[in-house]
Amino acid sequence: MALEPPDDNDDLLPCGNGEDALARHLMAGRTTDHEAGCAHCRSAARDLEPLISVLREPPDEETTAPVGLVDDVMRIVRSERRNTRTLTLGGAGPGTTEIRESAVATLVRLSARDVPDVLVGRCRVRRTPDGLVVSLTVLVVVGTPIVEAAERLRRTVRALLEERLRLAVPRIDIDVTGLVEPG
Repeated sequence: MALEPPDDNDDLLPCGNGEDALARHLMAGRTTDHEAGCAHCRSAARDLEPLISVLREPPDEETTAPVGLVDDVMRIVRSERRNTRTLTLGGAGPGTTEIRESAVATLVRLSARDVPDVLVGRCRVRRTPDGLVVSLTVLVVVGTPIVEAAERLRRTVRALLEERLRLAVPRIDIDVTGLVEPG
């Protein structure tokens, strides 16, 4: 059985379903009956698909966006309601690309699902003069060495943000709020 994060950490869609839960189900290739039939969930799934497809791709030496990805990501960014603060993505090339902090936090939560024995609940990102500071609230499976689990999570998050999105990350704070039984 898959671990589920606490409900209060999930951004809710108008139907009451959690956006993070929907994203996890889409990444796994299995949606619930509700998600398959709900107009809100289907719309959110269409919006999340470009981001999920990027996470499914193995990282390349040189990051290039597939045709239409930037337009799809920007559509998602514009639809975000809560957080209007943006980050400028790094990399060479003409012009700049901005993405909302909340979209980056969603990407971090999705990438962290691959870290064994760790469940990320809340994720906050904020820009500082030195780069991006990430704060994560997590649960760890009983019997897992917390220091080792936190270090694996830091490496995964840093790889996504620095290598894939080209964002400087001077600090990743991890707050372990509890332990959960193995599922």
